[in-house]
Amino acid sequence: MSKLILKRFQCVVETDEVGADSPYFLTFVGDITTGKTALKMTRQGNWHNEVDQGETWIANATVADGFDFKPAKTLVLCAMVEEDEGLDISSAELENIHAGLAKRLKDYRETGANVIKPIITSGMANTMRGLMQVAMITTSGAADDFVALKALKLNGNTGDQALVTLVGDGGRYRVRYGVA
Repeated sequence: MSKLILKRFQCVVETDEVGADSPYFLTFVGDITTGKTALKMTRQGNWHNEVDQGETWIANATVADGFDFKPAKTLVLCAMVEEDEGLDISSAELENIHAGLAKRLKDYRETGANVIKPIITSGMANTMRGLMQVAMITTSGAADDFVALKALKLNGNTGDQALVTLVGDGGRYRVRYGVA
């Protein structure tokens, strides 16, 4: 079994927000054969209003542990949000997002799915996006901005995985994950 690490990200272009960005990431991992899931929010205080165009930031944060990370059976979704006046996704809302994603994966498993296919990836991504957007509008003040969500293309090996490029809200970020 291996772990997935959000290693680093690069701000290619800042979002449309005034001043430096304050990104945070939600990473979902689901194993279609076992039903095991994980959801991790990665946010560091030193990123708050500090991320500028052209900068690369090191995270080295473990986002999931105890998975095989085989491309045919493991789905990894990476979402980025730009924080505004305060963090909009609370720990309870994060648990609700995780529960909704785990249920959706269970539904796919109950249909007999045992391999990750594009229809499963898109369905899971739509579910995650919807749950995140609901969580972000339930707080007072300026709502955080959903930037983008993409599936990580696993290569089946340890080490660096494919680069995830997230584009939205006027911004463009490159995110690097690794399997160890």
